[in-house]
Amino acid sequence: IFKRQSSHKKPHAIAFVDYEHWYISLEKLHQKKPDIKAWFNEISTKYDVKDIIFFADFSNTAIRLEIPKIREVSSTIIETQNASAHHKKDFTDFIMLDHIYQKAVEAHNIDTFIIFSGDGHFSSAVSFLVTRRKKEVIVYGVKDAMSTQLKNCASSSFELPGRDEELY
Repeated sequence: IFKRQSSHKKPHAIAFVDYEHWYISLEKLHQKKPDIKAWFNEISTKYDVKDIIFFADFSNTAIRLEIPKIREVSSTIIETQNASAHHKKDFTDFIMLDHIYQKAVEAHNIDTFIIFSGDGHFSSAVSFLVTRRKKEVIVYGVKDAMSTQLKNCASSSFELPGRDEELY
């Protein structure tokens, strides 16, 4: 009699983090700073995380000081500073959306997209990933700073800090 070995593998995932949303919203609304390592450990228990891409305008001194913490979990950091005289607030979102759509088309080995943002601008991208690309999409955001539409489009969503967890 042969025992069948469990070949259950974790789904392959890629994460896109709007670090401005995470840092600024968490600080303003909950007087906390992100615990990147704890969040990484949480998602790593469920997923084989292939890459985490952090997006932010690092000209903000407080956010720039977070780079060493980000580097503990990822070397993929996208600077989104807009040098234009006509500064656009949503520049980070546009760059992040571009990366999400590129991965949606190119990365056939990715089962799950993890998006850390509360911005409703991501709703159509999340909907596209779920309905057209048949991907699982997990959305993380800061409690009281997440679009209801974004949460409703995702396969599941989590707000930090949660009721029981004060890690983030």
